[in-house]
Amino acid sequence: MKVNHPALLVEDEEALASAILIALKQTDLSPVVHVTTLKAAESAIQKNVFDIILLDRNLPDGEGTEIIPVLNRLPLSVRPMVLVLSARGTTQDKVEGLDLGADDYLSKPFTLEELTARIKAMLRRLATSKTAIQSSEPTNPPLDWSLDANSRKVFSPTRGWIALTPIEFKLASHLILNAGKVLTREELLKNVWGFRFLAKTRTVDFFLGKLRRQFEDNPIQPKHFLTLRGAGYKFEY
Repeated sequence: MKVNHPALLVEDEEALASAILIALKQTDLSPVVHVTTLKAAESAIQKNVFDIILLDRNLPDGEGTEIIPVLNRLPLSVRPMVLVLSARGTTQDKVEGLDLGADDYLSKPFTLEELTARIKAMLRRLATSKTAIQSSEPTNPPLDWSLDANSRKVFSPTRGWIALTPIEFKLASHLILNAGKVLTREELLKNVWGFRFLAKTRTVDFFLGKLRRQFEDNPIQPKHFLTLRGAGYKFEY
């Protein structure tokens, strides 16, 4: 049975928006609301629940990513996934977008094939996330580390409850629930980010560094979120 996912396209380039809307017919995104300004996007988000938002950065009335922190305050069960579409495609631009809480970042120009592949990957991650939320109450791993999926908070014995972005929470919870097990970069990219085609990327290391800064007493010499060179990554209590 096909499941449709409501989506919001925030894009002011008319020709590109038309091409994207045609491409989205090949995905499970439906219905798709299209707006061209930041103000219209904010209004649409207040009136509707979306599963995915395709978000341009350079809008006529502001920076598109301004709405991401607002989305990150929503409960995980209703928070839409965000794919940033932008001509600003330097490494620093991508880091900024992901750091704000975007789930993925696609630089312009891009092919419609790549766009639909990214969307399908995000929908897989969305399905996994919603299944996890519906299947249980907040999970309590041993030794006082705890996870609250609804609020996207992680509790550590030394730092207390810390609210994380959606990707930070998915990475932290995946590592914590597999405590003591070495997880490869490829496995994390597949299970946390939903990537099927794995390119060389420092994404895992970037987000692991963020977790260390939030949970480790000494991020340079971590005790919990560990990198095992040549092998992968591991969480230790």
